Amino acid sequence: MNAKDQIIDSNSTTKKISKLYKLLITAEDIHEITGNPPTTDLNFIYGSEPIEDYELYKVGKGNFSYFVIYDLIKNEYIEFLKNVMLPYSNKTMETEIEYINFVLENGDFAIFQGDIDKVSMPMPKGIASSHTHPGICVFSHVDISTADDLFTRGYVVIGVMNPKCVSLFYRKGVYTEYDQQELRKLYKKVKSAKTIDELKEAYTNFKGYNVFFTSFLIS
Repeated sequence: MNAKDQIIDSNSTTKKISKLYKLLITAEDIHEITGNPPTTDLNFIYGSEPIEDYELYKVGKGNFSYFVIYDLIKNEYIEFLKNVMLPYSNKTMETEIEYINFVLENGDFAIFQGDIDKVSMPMPKGIASSHTHPGICVFSHVDISTADDLFTRGYVVIGVMNPKCVSLFYRKGVYTEYDQQELRKLYKKVKSAKTIDELKEAYTNFKGYNVFFTSFLIS
């Protein structure tokens, strides 16, 4: 493991992400079991059939489709990046040393220091992860491979950032074989890209089924 420094902590945002994730994994299970998308009031998941062994599930109907939970997790994670990770991103621009973070299922977050232009370590089970870049906030082909691996483990959001920009892959449904195939196609295009225009074209043409790409300014 190349990480040299680490912080493990929690805050109100990561606790909220954890609560939302517990609802989400319940909803995904109910959807798979019944074949019907459940609803939510953001406290419980609701469906029409009685199902045992899910403490966050009730028979009934919520005000929202459970798919809103994906967006809520993404939006809360963006707030985490702005409020917690931005100083680390500034450090990366000054030193080229990268930092990686994870929001874990229990609501804790972990931040690890890597090396110049890279950070590598075993990936824990979690909800969201991103790392800082000293240059443009675009996923390298290696980063795309990591995103594929993390989506198979149940992660919802994976990102890269610099002090001005964040790029994210995020799920709005279960990770499908089609999503994986499209990410692997993107991996090949990014690996072979020789210019910024080729990179832009590769990302513009990415079309997943339940996985989406977005990039935006944060400062």
